[in-house]
Amino acid sequence: MKDLREYKLINQKFSHPLISSSMIWEQRNSIVLREKLSEKCFGYGEIAPTPSFPNQPLIEVVLKEAEKWKNGEPIDFNSPLRPALSCIKSELWTDFGETSSLSNSSGSLSNFKRETLTSNSVKIKIGILPVLDEIKKVKQRIRILPEECMVRLDANGSFTLGDLNRWIEAFETEPRIQYIEQPLQDHFREKLFEISKVSPVPLAIDETVIALGSPQLAKDNGWLGFYILKPTLLNDWSDTINFAKNNSQAVFSTVFETPFGYEALIRAAISSTLDAGISRKHFAHLSTELSCHHQKKINVPAADQIQLHELWNRI
Repeated sequence: MKDLREYKLINQKFSHPLISSSMIWEQRNSIVLREKLSEKCFGYGEIAPTPSFPNQPLIEVVLKEAEKWKNGEPIDFNSPLRPALSCIKSELWTDFGETSSLSNSSGSLSNFKRETLTSNSVKIKIGILPVLDEIKKVKQRIRILPEECMVRLDANGSFTLGDLNRWIEAFETEPRIQYIEQPLQDHFREKLFEISKVSPVPLAIDETVIALGSPQLAKDNGWLGFYILKPTLLNDWSDTINFAKNNSQAVFSTVFETPFGYEALIRAAISSTLDAGISRKHFAHLSTELSCHHQKKINVPAADQIQLHELWNRI
């Protein structure tokens, strides 16, 4: 099996630490699997444990599993390799279809400029400053955005119920708020689902999708808002893609994958009609980046088998 299966531990340092309500993140560590599917085709799959998300495996455990997989040993059904293996076996690598394009969306609390916008939406991390100060800052940023630009507010589960009520009251008449993403931690799931049914400001779930294991389970449990899909953290890429094709409120999102996982993500993301959260600017300084992943409009597929193979050999 060694000539058919390989894996690499890949470390990517962010150009600047990423700050959210729950952490300061300086480096992304991922394990990428590669399997030869045919004479000229490899399939890639990535395991990318992500801080603050539920059910994330330890890198040491993933490495042991990857070694077993490489040597052709049986892999348990509950193995942390499941997301990567489902990606390898999906149609993303062998039967992609027609070329399409994606907008490379952006997000920042400050320095919005009309001429630098590359999509119809921007994402703003919130839950970092005192509530009233942050609401004021967000309102200032919205004023300078084009009227057609939608705003996604990502709280990363940092709100109390009181905080959420303040944000809803502050923006209930603002049509450019596309949604507030994961305002409450997942252990307040039942309350969050109730609020989503009556909130004048749309809500989205992110960490809750991962905790449940699939967006379909969230829908079956009554979720009526938006779904943030991170297929790298979900067990079945094909199921996630099919869900997006049949749900108009599905948004694909990055967990800062390597170029291999990112290529899979953008190929999956064209299944949604909504802008994907796929900015890769935090890695632009790295020599391992592919220029095709940093265009304002990304062609999909972006990197072909030759480019991915060459990159694999020099990492």
